[in-house]
Amino acid sequence: MRAPKCTRKFPRIQGTILSRISHKSLGELLIARACVKLLGIPDGSSEKSVSLTRIGSCEIRIFEGPQVTSDGMRSFWLELFDHGAEKSVDSRGFHEIEDAVVVFEDFISQADRLKEASGPGDAEIGS
Repeated sequence: MRAPKCTRKFPRIQGTILSRISHKSLGELLIARACVKLLGIPDGSSEKSVSLTRIGSCEIRIFEGPQVTSDGMRSFWLELFDHGAEKSVDSRGFHEIEDAVVVFEDFISQADRLKEASGPGDAEIGS
C-alpha cells in the first residue's frame, strides 16, 4: 500500500493553521525566528541584522545590541528604517520577546501611516 501524497494538501493545512494564529503569536514567531537567525550570523559580519518585514518603503529589522545583562541575557533592537528617506525612523531595545512584539506592532502602525502618507506600495510580512 502506498502512502498518500501530502504535498497537495499542505497549502490548505498551512492556511488553516495560520488562520488560527493570532497577530501577537505570529509576531512572536517571526521575532523568535529572527533572533535565532541573528545568533547564527558570525561576529564581525557586515550583515548583522535580519529583516522582519517591509511595508511600503519601510523595513522593520532586528539586530543584536551591545549589552548583556548581569544574568547573561542578550539585548536585541528593533529598527524601523525608511529606505525612501534613507534614515532610521525609530528603534528600541528589548530583552524579552513579549516586549519586542509590542514594539513590532507599533512599528507596523508607524510604517502603515508613512505608507499612507506617501502612497500605495507592497507590504511583505515575514520575509
